[in-house]
Amino acid sequence: MKKLRVFPTVKIKGIVPGSFPKHLGTVLLFLLLFPYLITFFFGNLKEGHHELPLEEELKEGRFYVSNITAVGVERIPLEHYVADKLARCIDNSYEMETLKAQAVLLRSSLLMSVWEEDCEYPVREIKVEDEDYGEMGISERIYEAVALTAGIYLACENCPVNGSYFALSNGASRNGEELLLTEFPYLKSVPCSRDIFSPAYGGRVLYEEAVFARLWEQTLAVQTTEEEIMENQKAAVEESIDGMKLYRDSAGYVLYLEWKGKFISGEQFREAFHIPSSSLHLTKEEKEIVITSEGIGHGLGMSQYGANEMAKEGEDYIAILNYFFQNVTFRKFE
Repeated sequence: MKKLRVFPTVKIKGIVPGSFPKHLGTVLLFLLLFPYLITFFFGNLKEGHHELPLEEELKEGRFYVSNITAVGVERIPLEHYVADKLARCIDNSYEMETLKAQAVLLRSSLLMSVWEEDCEYPVREIKVEDEDYGEMGISERIYEAVALTAGIYLACENCPVNGSYFALSNGASRNGEELLLTEFPYLKSVPCSRDIFSPAYGGRVLYEEAVFARLWEQTLAVQTTEEEIMENQKAAVEESIDGMKLYRDSAGYVLYLEWKGKFISGEQFREAFHIPSSSLHLTKEEKEIVITSEGIGHGLGMSQYGANEMAKEGEDYIAILNYFFQNVTFRKFE
C-alpha cells in the first residue's frame, strides 16, 4: 500500500472590512497569482497524481479475495487484488484502453472461479494461492485502469467468462473448440495481423540431439490416437524431423506432436522445451535440433500486443474485447 500523500493547502489571511492594506501592490500581485497557485497545488489531482482518490475507489465491495499462502490467509478487496495482478501481467507502458481491457479480463476470471452454475451471484470469497501478491509496486496508471473499470466483467450467457489472454500471437488467436474447450464458446480465432511486426515475434532454441531425446522421454505422454485427433479436432498433419508428426490447428499452432509411438500436447512441449509459443517448427542442423516459433503464449483469447495496437488506433477497451471474444456482454456489479 502506498503512503498517504498530503497535499499542501493555501491559507489566506482575511482583511478587516473597511481597512486599507499597507502594501497594496503586494495584495494585488497575490490576487493575480492566486488562480495559478490553486492550479499548482490542486490542478494535478485530475491528471496523473490522483493515487489517493483511486485507491479509495478500490475499497472493499461485494467480493474479496482470500490469498492462501505459506504464512497464512490474507483478505484483500477484489479491486485491490485486480490492480496487483494487472501490474504483474502486462507492460505498464501499454495504452490505457489496453490496461482497462486486461483489468476486465482478470476480474472476469476471478468471478468465474466462484460463480454458481445457475449464474446467480456466488459467495463473496474468492480463494487464490498467490505467493507473488504484493511483490511489485503498482503505478498510478494501473490504479486508474482498475478504477475506471471497477465492477465490470465480461459475460457469456449471464456468467463471467474465462478471461484468457497471452502476450503475442503468431498472426491469429486460436479457436477454443479445436482444443476441446467447448465450455468456452466465446474463444474464437481472429486475425492479429499487427502481431507479426513485434520485435519479439520470432523465437529460436537449439538442442543437442541427445538432450532433445532425453527431454522428450521425460515429458508426460497424452493418451490419444491420430484417429481421435483427426476426428475430434480436425487437425492438419505435418511430417517433421526423424519421422515426427505435428498436428496443427487452423491457426497454425501445434495441438500434438507424435514421435517414437508417443503423443505430447503442443503446450506440454512448449513448457518442457522452453519455447515461447506452440506455433513452432523443427529442423536439424548437423547434430542439433532447431526449434523456431512465432508469438508468445498459448494463443487463446486476447493478444495483449494486438490489443495495444488497436488501442493506438483509437479503439476503446469495449471494442477490443468484443473483437477477441465472441458473443459476450459487459456487466457490472455494485
